[in-house]
Amino acid sequence: MQDVKISNDLEKYLTHLDRYLKYLPISEKTDILSELKSSFYERLKSGQSSEEIIAKMPSAKDLAGNYIDDAFVKTNKLSFRTLCKYILFFSYSSLIWLAVIPTLFTLAIGFLLSGVISFAAGIMGLLKGFINISFLDKIKFIFVYYELKGISALIAGILFAIIFTILGILSWKGTVTIIKYLQNKKKNIYYNKI
Repeated sequence: MQDVKISNDLEKYLTHLDRYLKYLPISEKTDILSELKSSFYERLKSGQSSEEIIAKMPSAKDLAGNYIDDAFVKTNKLSFRTLCKYILFFSYSSLIWLAVIPTLFTLAIGFLLSGVISFAAGIMGLLKGFINISFLDKIKFIFVYYELKGISALIAGILFAIIFTILGILSWKGTVTIIKYLQNKKKNIYYNKI
């Protein structure tokens, strides 16, 4: 029978899986990858295409998660120190999940909406300075006791829009960073890397 070669798509899949298995011991990770590669060879020899094989596989991230969960369940090392690490981690992570993350998320949305409103207010202030429209006369764009009209209102609106948008983006990135930090910290605790 002719030698079968693994395609680039299957190699990419294995590379992604390798990256997601970073928390497992190297020997265990090597065994998983070797077994999977052998399975790929067998399936290719039996006539399946690379596309068919990949279509039947879970995503590399999901498969790695299954292997990591299985490895965690199989380890029966629950010492007093490890138990204390779990209690400490879940205590402060619960506080972060209940207080910090919702606050940052709400701030992100609020700042981004404030940016849009500031820009719209700047446009209305610009129009109010040049065009006499009855509903605009009732709207006031006040900055430190002064009503802004015309170009000054537009410039202030744009500046505030930029500031609020930057604050919104920073709040959103902070939310994502904290979530990723907690996920990595949890994995590190599971594998006694802290």
